[in-house]
Amino acid sequence: MSEWYYAKAGQQMGPVPLSKLKELLESGGIDPQKDLVWTSSMKDWLPAAQVEGLGKPTAAPVADPSNPYAAPQTGWNEAAELSTAAGELAEIVPGSQPFDAAACIKRGWELTKRNVATIVLTGLVYVGIMMGVGMVIGVIGFLVMGGSQFQIDPETRQLTQEAAPAWFQILNQLITQLVTTFLSLGATRIALNIVSGREATVGMLFGEGSKLLKAFGASILFGLMVAIGFLLLIVPGVYLALRFGQYMNAIVDKDLGVIDSFKYSSSITTNNRVNLFVLALFGFLLTIAGLLACIVGVFVVLPIIWLAAVVAYRWMQYGNKAAMDHPGTAIPMLAPRA
Repeated sequence: MSEWYYAKAGQQMGPVPLSKLKELLESGGIDPQKDLVWTSSMKDWLPAAQVEGLGKPTAAPVADPSNPYAAPQTGWNEAAELSTAAGELAEIVPGSQPFDAAACIKRGWELTKRNVATIVLTGLVYVGIMMGVGMVIGVIGFLVMGGSQFQIDPETRQLTQEAAPAWFQILNQLITQLVTTFLSLGATRIALNIVSGREATVGMLFGEGSKLLKAFGASILFGLMVAIGFLLLIVPGVYLALRFGQYMNAIVDKDLGVIDSFKYSSSITTNNRVNLFVLALFGFLLTIAGLLACIVGVFVVLPIIWLAAVVAYRWMQYGNKAAMDHPGTAIPMLAPRA
C-alpha cells in the first residue's frame, strides 16, 4: 500500500494511506486546490486537484467576448506558478499565497537546529566586531577629550562624564551605523542561503560590501519614513514598516537599488502585511519568553526569529513550498537538485 504525504500552510504531514488522504479530501481537511500532496511515484509535490485519481482541477471560466461586463482574464494559473526550472521554484504572483506566521516560526526552529554551528559562530563574530568597534570609538573619544571628560561633581562627590562634542557624537553614530549595515548585509546573505538550502559560511558576513552604500541610504530613508509615520499617531509608522521592511532582503537577494528595493518590498508584501504583523508579535512574545527563561533563552529564540523572518520573505516570493523540504529529505525545496 502506497504512503502519501500532504502539506498544509507549509507544514508536512504523513505518511497516510491513500484511503485516509481521500477521506481528508472529502471531509475538507485538505483543500484540493491549495494543499500539496506527494507519494514516492511522484517527482514533485502537487496540488491534490492535479493528481490523477484524487481530484480534477477547477476549470477556469471562459470569457464571453460579447459581454462587456465579463471579468478580465489573467495569464496566471496555479500550474504555472508551481512549475520548476532546473529544480528551483518559480516566483509566484505577489500575494497569491499569503504566508502562515506560525509555520514560519516552526520552520525557523527546524533550520536553527540544522545549522546551529554556523549560527552560533556568526553570532559570536557579529557581537565581537560590534564590541570591538565600540571600544575603538571609546578610546578615540578619550584621546580627543584628553581624558578630561571624567570629573568629580563637587556637590555629590560622584564621578561624572562630560558629554562629548556634537561632531564626535555624529561621527560615532555614523561609524556605528555603517558597521551595523555592513554586518547586516552579510547576516542577511547567510540567512537567505540557510533558508534556501545553499552553502552558508561565517565568511559571508563580510561578502556584501559592494552593496553597502545603497543599503546605508535605504536604511536611512526607511528609518525616516517609519519615524515620521510613528509621529502621525503610530499606525502609519507600523504600516510603512510592514510594507517596506523587506528592502534589506531585496538588496541582498536581488541586488536592487534603494527605490527598487522599496518597490519590490511593497509588491511581495501584498496580502501579507497583517501576517507580517502577527509574525512580529510572535517574535516579541518569544523574546519576552527568552528573557524570562533566565535571559539565556534569548540566545535560543533570536536565531529562530531571524530565520523565520527570512522564511516569510521566501514564502512571499515562492509560495508555501519555500517552507518545505524536497520529499523524503532534509533539503529545502528552494535548493537546486543535484
